[in-house]
Amino acid sequence: MIYFKGLFIIIYGIDASIYASISAEMYESGSYLQIFSKGQDYLDKPPLHFWLSCFSFKLFGINTFAYKLPSFLFSIVGAISTYKLGKLFYSKEIGKLSALLFYTTFAIILINQDVRTDTVLIGITIFTLWKLIDYIKNNNYTSFVLGFVGIGLAMMSKGPIGLMVPALALGTHFIIKKEWKNIFKWQWILGLIISFVVMLPMILGLYYQFDAQPDKITKLSSGMRVEGISGLKFFFWDQSFGRITGGNTEWKNNTGYLFFTHTFLWSFLPWSIMGVMGLIQKIKSSFSSSIKSEYYLLGAILLPLITFSLSQYKLPHYIYVFFPMWIILTGVFLINIKEKSAWYKVLLVFQNIINVALTLLPIFIITFLFPTSSFLIWIPVIVLIGVQIYTYIKTKGLNRMLLTNLLAFATTMFVLNFQFLPQVLKYDGFNNAAEYTKTLEINKLYSNSAGALIFDIYSNKTMEYLDGYNLDSLTNQNNYVFLNEAGYKIIKKKYDIKSTKEFKHNSATRLTIDFLNPKTRQATLNKTSSFYLIEI
Repeated sequence: MIYFKGLFIIIYGIDASIYASISAEMYESGSYLQIFSKGQDYLDKPPLHFWLSCFSFKLFGINTFAYKLPSFLFSIVGAISTYKLGKLFYSKEIGKLSALLFYTTFAIILINQDVRTDTVLIGITIFTLWKLIDYIKNNNYTSFVLGFVGIGLAMMSKGPIGLMVPALALGTHFIIKKEWKNIFKWQWILGLIISFVVMLPMILGLYYQFDAQPDKITKLSSGMRVEGISGLKFFFWDQSFGRITGGNTEWKNNTGYLFFTHTFLWSFLPWSIMGVMGLIQKIKSSFSSSIKSEYYLLGAILLPLITFSLSQYKLPHYIYVFFPMWIILTGVFLINIKEKSAWYKVLLVFQNIINVALTLLPIFIITFLFPTSSFLIWIPVIVLIGVQIYTYIKTKGLNRMLLTNLLAFATTMFVLNFQFLPQVLKYDGFNNAAEYTKTLEINKLYSNSAGALIFDIYSNKTMEYLDGYNLDSLTNQNNYVFLNEAGYKIIKKKYDIKSTKEFKHNSATRLTIDFLNPKTRQATLNKTSSFYLIEI
């Protein structure tokens, strides 16, 4: 129910709005190899996410469900692959537990709502790792081909990280185990050729759109204009490694080296403490010569984590790509933990705290933050908490800990998807304005705000991108312009405005305590910058 509801929660956030708009533009224009956003060359992300959403639009029309469906399906691929890899390494029991942990990790639920390129990347990456390791262990050549097809798809989803994670996983295991024959297999060259063939449509598209036109001036996502940019160099080097080295000021955001520490603690809930303990136990056991171990998962987690932590540019979702591998280690830890051990006692304390917090949070939301009297919300919450109490009484030990935490987390996620987010998104100015324009007779709609690209999905009207504030070319009747507050102040000094509609905006991705508090919410909104839909 939680995942299904997420498919219909409106698209929010700048990135998702841009990606949905590009996919819609691709569907309407039929330009699949060369990517455009409002007619301007687009270079920031590889094309796979746009291709998938475009194909979904063809099947189901341009709407929220169609945009999010491919990511949801790749989450299923991720869960199955997590199960298969856990089973391949350890046991069927660990595989099943890992799949359950995968589906009930906050980050995985989050990126099925705020859909970006990462959801597809996660599913493909864990699938690739499963297939390549199956090839190594069982000499399965079907898995070999599928593994390198996976690498090609992963690179078309988010760039070289799609090759980096599997390569670090395999390389770490081979070096520690001294499996030199595996390192120097001639088949790896054949595999890279397979990946290259898979990526050929993207490579040709980048070449003809950018490299074959050295005099072209390209506007980057930062707004900077660059002449003669190489699309291939940008994709294979600048986009990923430029962020790590910070060679460009565009890719520096002053985050500390421990940025991903607190990111992991909230995004891996409710299994964060188990995950930390599982990783520590894995590192500890790796130094024991008496324990036969695999090092694939360790290489897939630690080396990318260290690399990303040293990067000059960090965002929380960067580390989600290796969460499935971390989840398997968490499953191994839980299966092997002794209930009388010191590990278990410490874990029990932390998980009880998390359990209480996750039980109280949904009640706090529906009684104070966004109160509701709807029985469609209250009955499931009461039932889930009742089952949680019953489970706590009837079970013991590790089963009690896991099941009560799972039920508490499910209660929280139910309230977040069915009450919290729908209420928060009532204050999204972009979506409110898009819905409002459905009632208007509009010849053309213009904006210079990236978030306004969501108009393409929800207003049934195509928004044209306005570069700057020069409206002299708008000579037709019923021309509307959507602007932020700064732009509105400029426009109203230069042009005659026939009508104005103001939309208060509070971003769902940047919530503050003052906004969440009902007593200070209105005052916060009064201070918030507005967006304006004006008729020229």
